Parts: sequence; structure tokens; C-alpha cells
Amino acid sequence: MKLNSIIIADDSDSCDISDLCVKLKDSTLQLIEEYMSSLQPSIELQNKVYMSDAITKQSVGEIMASINDQSFMCFLYGHGTNESFNIGDESVITTTDNYYVFSNALIYTFSCLNGNDLADALINNKAKAFVGYTGKAHCPYGIDGITTRIAMSFISSFLCGKTVSMAVTDLKQAYSNAIYDESLEPFHRSCFQENRDTLVIKGDKSLQINHLILND
Repeated sequence: MKLNSIIIADDSDSCDISDLCVKLKDSTLQLIEEYMSSLQPSIELQNKVYMSDAITKQSVGEIMASINDQSFMCFLYGHGTNESFNIGDESVITTTDNYYVFSNALIYTFSCLNGNDLADALINNKAKAFVGYTGKAHCPYGIDGITTRIAMSFISSFLCGKTVSMAVTDLKQAYSNAIYDESLEPFHRSCFQENRDTLVIKGDKSLQINHLILND
């Protein structure tokens, strides 16, 4: 058996949240590796990581086409708009070009606004599920560690066997804990409140990790 995973993160010089994207990438890798090491019998992990220098609109299509005939997890960390996920100054996933190459994917994003038109296009073209934000995905300056810990709560819960819906509930609770944490500045707490309130699930809310594990 095996599990396929792809991580795309923006570490470009032009990305003002590149440090956070790298933290999200590293933490995602750690959680997946810990999950895989806990399994008996073991499952083969086919995990691919792509940073800014390897990602263009064309390469995204090629990467996904090599894997999308089977179920996989896809993690996107960078900037976004209603219609696109961006790496640096380039829109690399859009509602007009390569939206159709994410068939069979669970897509988890930390990016602004991708929960709108882009998510609809991905789901309408056979992505299994999408989790992201219809508003801004705020990452308050100076507390990337806290933002990363909150964002990872979805992945941790999903890997523990919870459904997408239940894992998003845990993610919202992690945001709520930060919102009511009086040790954080009011501005930081208000940012996390907007994140929580604009979280969206599209597609199969009952999807679980075992649905993505493939027989050889």
C-alpha cells in the first residue's frame, strides 16, 4: 500500500510570507513522516516537495498529470486570489488554465481567497475535497510559529483518522483558542478570528485518510 502527497510552497524572494510557507512545508512533512512511521504494517510514502524555483503554470500541470489518476494529498502554501494560487509573481494554478489537473486530490491551502472561484473549479473537475479560505488567510507578523501550529491542527486531525469535516472543526477550535488567548495582541486575535470565520470545505466532507491510501 502507498500514500501519495505533494507540497507546493512559495519561498521566493518576492513572497513576503516565504518564511511562513517554509515553516508550513517543514511542519507538514514532519506530521506526514510521523504518521507513516506509526503505521503497522508500513505504507510506502511517495511525497514530493516543490519550492518556487521548480513551479510554473506549466510544471504544475505536468506534476499533477503524473499522479492524478490516483488519490493524493496536495498542500498549497503561498498567496492567492479568487481565481488563482500564486508562486512569486506568477499565477500557477488558475480557473482558466490548469484547474482540471487536480482530480482525486484532497487540497489543503494556506492562501488568501482560494476558497472561492478556484475551489469551485477544482471540485467541479473531480478534486475530492478542498479546505481553505474565502477571505484573507492572515499570518500576523512575528508569530509564524503560532500560525503554523494552528494550521497544522487540520493535518494532524486528518492523519489521525478524522473526516475532513471533523478536522476542520479542530482547526476552527485551534483558531478559537488563539482568539481568546489574552497573551496575544488584539490585532493578532482579530486576524485569527477572520481566518476562522472564512474557512470553507468544498467537496466530500466525509473523506478520511484511509480513503487516500492506495493498494499496490
